[in-house]
Amino acid sequence: MGKYVIGIDAGTMGVRCVIFDLKGNEVSSAYFETPTVYPKPGWVEQRAEDVIDLAYKSVAKAISKNNVDASEIISISFTNQRTTWAPIDKDGNFLHNMFIWQDQRGAEIFPWAREQLAKAGMTEMDLYNRCGHPLGSVQCGSKAFWFMLKEPELYAKTWKMVTPHAMLAKAFGADNWYDEDSDANWWLVTKCDTFEVDPELCAIFGMDPDKYPIFMPAGTPIGAVTQEVADKTGLKVGTPLFVGAGDQQCGAAGVGNSGTAGLCIGYSDTPVRDPYGKCHVLGHPAGGYTMEGHASAAASSFRWLRNAISQYEMTTADISNIDVYDIMSATAAKAPIGSKGTVFLPWLAGAACPHYNDHARGSFIGMTLGTTKAELLRAAMEGICFEMREMLDALKAAGFNEFKTLRVTGGAARSDLWNQIQANIYKCTVETADAPEATALGAAMIGAVGAGVFKDLREASDNMVHVKDRYEPDEASMKLYDEVYAMFRDCYEGLAKSGFDTIYDFQNKHA
Repeated sequence: MGKYVIGIDAGTMGVRCVIFDLKGNEVSSAYFETPTVYPKPGWVEQRAEDVIDLAYKSVAKAISKNNVDASEIISISFTNQRTTWAPIDKDGNFLHNMFIWQDQRGAEIFPWAREQLAKAGMTEMDLYNRCGHPLGSVQCGSKAFWFMLKEPELYAKTWKMVTPHAMLAKAFGADNWYDEDSDANWWLVTKCDTFEVDPELCAIFGMDPDKYPIFMPAGTPIGAVTQEVADKTGLKVGTPLFVGAGDQQCGAAGVGNSGTAGLCIGYSDTPVRDPYGKCHVLGHPAGGYTMEGHASAAASSFRWLRNAISQYEMTTADISNIDVYDIMSATAAKAPIGSKGTVFLPWLAGAACPHYNDHARGSFIGMTLGTTKAELLRAAMEGICFEMREMLDALKAAGFNEFKTLRVTGGAARSDLWNQIQANIYKCTVETADAPEATALGAAMIGAVGAGVFKDLREASDNMVHVKDRYEPDEASMKLYDEVYAMFRDCYEGLAKSGFDTIYDFQNKHA
């Protein structure tokens, strides 16, 4: 038995390799940002080839920078940005850039999709009860429908529609293009409780069921590192590969299965449905089901703010070896609760749960001549948390018990200020795990279970997940945030009446 397990994470903003020991400690890691292109307003793409190349590069750097003995690596598993995919032909050539989960072009086909459902005597709620998802532009299914309708020649050449998980698994030595089954329901044509492609739903939407990925349970062995990959990465030939899971399921596993920033997750060991059709139903790598509220641009909103107004902070970070987000957080701490009435709406990629408004756009509201960068940064932190609170409310409305503790991961979990803001806005205890890269840890844990190091994810969690910090809500802050939350909701409702639609129409007219 070796010493290490690897999680490779093809995320929205970049590709990361993290090497862990069997106690969950990070031994080495490397990260490279993935170039993203925006061909039109609402369209978001990346090159699959870039993701694969950066995965090789990140593994090579993680192994070399701390002189990790590659012969001691027990397993490799994968995680990825969900609902992202690209078409391939029979020879494995990519026919189009990846459609990123934030891409909104699927909204164009909603009227057509509703017509197809109506012809079959079904409503959108019937679709939700079949596949566990409402119509939404985040879903890879809506973008697959768009691709079939708008790019018929490329669709005809398509052999499979594959996710970054399948791409990376195949690139590292898997014997086929394997996807993980816990996220199958995003395709809108599956049986919700079994994650199998539903021929009847495919027929309703005119989709070829054979073009969908090969869905496999988390932890399934799928091949081993090849000589070619070993030469590129420093891995040993024959290192076993295992099916992982989507980034949010892995993130939940990597913190002990609670909620994550950008997404709120509730777990059930039996099939679940939201009676209002707002929350997604997916699988969990340990078995069972998750019900989720999903944001379209939580982490990306703060990265956008970094790029848009924080060039000084980025320069300071470069020359001082301090994380730029630590500098931004320190600046935000100068602003009071409520950011002096400045409200940030984080819908830079449309609003997902519970609004499902693809016309929604991001905005700052309430600025005055006295507004400073501190208020803008804190308002962004608060606005992202308010969107999470809406999702928590949606999960409660769907029948989940009151959340007493939330465990958070991602960029927000690295900021004491942001963690305390979350506790006060969510009105519950917030915990962080002692794993900065919980998503990669979750993938590595799945690989460890697949390799037989642990009998199941619960045992892996007992050994590899450790609570780092705990934040308790403050009564006075909670009351004040209730006022700010009301402002946040009023701002959305006001713009949703007409402003968002006007902006959306203008952007599409002048794209």
